[in-house]
Amino acid sequence: MHPDLELISRTLPSATAEAATVPELGTVISRHIARLVPHDGYMLRGIDPLTGAACFLAKEHGYGAAFYRALETEEILGHDQHTVACLVKSVRPVAVLEYDAPDRRHSVQHEEIMSVTGVGSEMRVALTLNGMPWGVLVLLRGTDNRPFSTADAVNAGRLSSPLAGTLRQYVAGRFLRPVRSAPAPGVVLIDSSDTIRAVTRTGREWVRRLVPENVTADEDEIFAHVWNIALAARQPGRQALSRIPGPDGWIVLQAQPLDEPGPGGVAVTIESASSDVLLPAAAVLYGITAREQTVIRRALDGLAVKQIARSLNLSLHTVNDHFKVIYRKTGVNSREELIASLSR
Repeated sequence: MHPDLELISRTLPSATAEAATVPELGTVISRHIARLVPHDGYMLRGIDPLTGAACFLAKEHGYGAAFYRALETEEILGHDQHTVACLVKSVRPVAVLEYDAPDRRHSVQHEEIMSVTGVGSEMRVALTLNGMPWGVLVLLRGTDNRPFSTADAVNAGRLSSPLAGTLRQYVAGRFLRPVRSAPAPGVVLIDSSDTIRAVTRTGREWVRRLVPENVTADEDEIFAHVWNIALAARQPGRQALSRIPGPDGWIVLQAQPLDEPGPGGVAVTIESASSDVLLPAAAVLYGITAREQTVIRRALDGLAVKQIARSLNLSLHTVNDHFKVIYRKTGVNSREELIASLSR
């Protein structure tokens, strides 16, 4: 094993644990892996592991929001040859694209994006852990730098699981956190050409919360999550839902096609994530079993321990043991804290 690979895998968890925001997380990861795979820019996209929808994005010297949205569109519509789903299923979860290499080209649109932005070589790494996708890392090199090599791709591929574990750790450390001062649900209407038709007042407030503080963003940046989830809603069989870590708790975006003549119109709702939305994700993050989920649901319904035991035909001792295990897995200290964290 490359010595830098072992060092990165060992030091990443503690280094990223100090990251307070998504941009900080991206910066720490980029600096660490630069020892092994030097790069001029990066884009780190977190993925909701249950739906495959994007849930956060950090980038530096990467594609602009409009260009990145074009790439997202290619992926969701199935025009992308190197989607996260394809990379997850491949022997090596890495793809290298080059503007000037015929055997490493992508779509015409992607070549145009690389040309306009001065990117000569791009590497995509699907970040998976135990077969579950947690994100994708895109590394970029300019046209004045050497392209990514086969050795770079091999080393990056070996970082897939450590980086996925890092994303899971980051999300888990912020997951059970009650939302404070949440506005009413917001709505954004998007037409078939991806033009924003209308936004409610609270919708605009929620959308702004999706952008990290102290980050200057144009409309493309601000509405990136909204457009992505709207694209997912247009694809049959896809669950158009994304759980997004916000500064004050978890936000959920859901989209559905409008019931109107003509295809393509989508309504996106944005609100504080409810326990029904958070609990399935908490199960994945913390390894909560089906029985433990049932106990949590009963507690969220307001049942006392005796009532939970009676409804599940369990002893008081067994129910209390379930709660102790749940507290240990999630890091909360009491039933009250658990309920507050999962309740709107």
